[in-house]
Amino acid sequence: MPSFRQKFSGFFRQFSAPSESRNDENASNRFIKKYLTGHEVQKYEPIILHGRTPQEVPPQQLGRIKSYEVVSSLTGPHGGLISVNQTEKHLSASDPEINFIDNLEDDSHNGEKKASVSTNDSTDETSNVESKQNILKKLRHPLVAGVENWNVPHTNAYGASCSLYEVHPITHRHTGDPIADCFAIVTRANSAIMVLADGVNWGVKSRTAARSAVHGCVDYLNKTIFTAEKESPKNTTDVLVTLLRSFHAAHNMILQEEGTLTTLTAIVVLPSTVDNHYVACCCNVGDSLGYVYSSKYGVRELTQGSHDVHRMRDMRDVMGALGPVDGHNPELSNLTLSITQVDLDDIVFITSDGVSDNLDPVVGHFTGLPSVEAYQRHKLSLLRTEDLIRNGVSGKGPAVDTAKDLVTLLLDFVTRLTAAKRRILEDMEIYADANGKPLAQGEVRQKRKEIIRKMFGVPGKLDHATVVAFKINSGK
Repeated sequence: MPSFRQKFSGFFRQFSAPSESRNDENASNRFIKKYLTGHEVQKYEPIILHGRTPQEVPPQQLGRIKSYEVVSSLTGPHGGLISVNQTEKHLSASDPEINFIDNLEDDSHNGEKKASVSTNDSTDETSNVESKQNILKKLRHPLVAGVENWNVPHTNAYGASCSLYEVHPITHRHTGDPIADCFAIVTRANSAIMVLADGVNWGVKSRTAARSAVHGCVDYLNKTIFTAEKESPKNTTDVLVTLLRSFHAAHNMILQEEGTLTTLTAIVVLPSTVDNHYVACCCNVGDSLGYVYSSKYGVRELTQGSHDVHRMRDMRDVMGALGPVDGHNPELSNLTLSITQVDLDDIVFITSDGVSDNLDPVVGHFTGLPSVEAYQRHKLSLLRTEDLIRNGVSGKGPAVDTAKDLVTLLLDFVTRLTAAKRRILEDMEIYADANGKPLAQGEVRQKRKEIIRKMFGVPGKLDHATVVAFKINSGK
């Protein structure tokens, strides 16, 4: 039986034809040529180690976290993790510490209390004043998931979401609203937390599940890894244990907020013991995928161990989820822990399946592709992503330089790719008769079914699309 490359040789000649002018075809030419010539085999990229438990992943030593002060932070869409856990207990007038503050503030007006305080040594007085100031600061600026301000974006720490679904021509609303994805990113001088969740199916409950998962996960990571009160992790095993526990916190938050099901992928980037090298530690369940882009090595998938690249995947199956799958417990069949070395100027990013599925050569109908095997689809997806990052949607560059550029590029690409599908579904004839009178709901459903059958020949998959990205820098 001829191999994939043998089958493909005829198609490759078509790609090389000078009559080609479409940008997507030229892009196919580049990344498919790279595959056929075996270019990717010559790359000796950093390996990805993965396992089901922290102990299955060989540990790597970590360097020192320079600072616990937040440099940038962003969550979304539409409020992101801020929109859940509104009942979280903050300091209030009934807290013992507030009474303590009130007592201190009354000292200047109460001779007995002032005299009582003055009997303590100066160190105790200073400590009391500092405690009062810290608590007052928390009252003025309550932390949400361990962060004071969730609207401090940076070009090298960025995320965004959009809907790829059609807009109803009569109601002017997106099908599938609200967007059920959620992301969050927090960076410090030489470290970062990145989290993305994709609520399963549609609706408010799915959105609540995604937001709750991100809130619970980020809150736990901030309080456990990035706090001066606790010793920073010494190796990646410590971080993977913490990531697992953060998923437990995420699941509990979903139950608390009465959400349904969601995927969740979290990546923590920390310095290694080697100068200018870092380690990306990842935990994921479901089909939201994590990647690393390197100008030297291209694109590799950090979450690859969570799915069998040698088997065709049903893209309707998320493979695992947090939330009450059976009424209380999550589905952790594909929960995976992984680590890889990352370097200065690498970009670590996570996508929902609304992005990653549209980078698949079969879903995207990239020019001339015959049927391919599963592992070949996976490799071609990575090469397609790399080609976009290096050459842009136009195929003429420039290469992506910042995290924000990468997020914007990928969302722009999947929006363009799915445009034809949206135009078909936004045809007024599906929803109204010749006189503009709205059709009955049953008639609309029947017309949509007929059209959807014809849409299989049109590239792309309609979904919610989200990307969050971090470009590793020296803390500047």
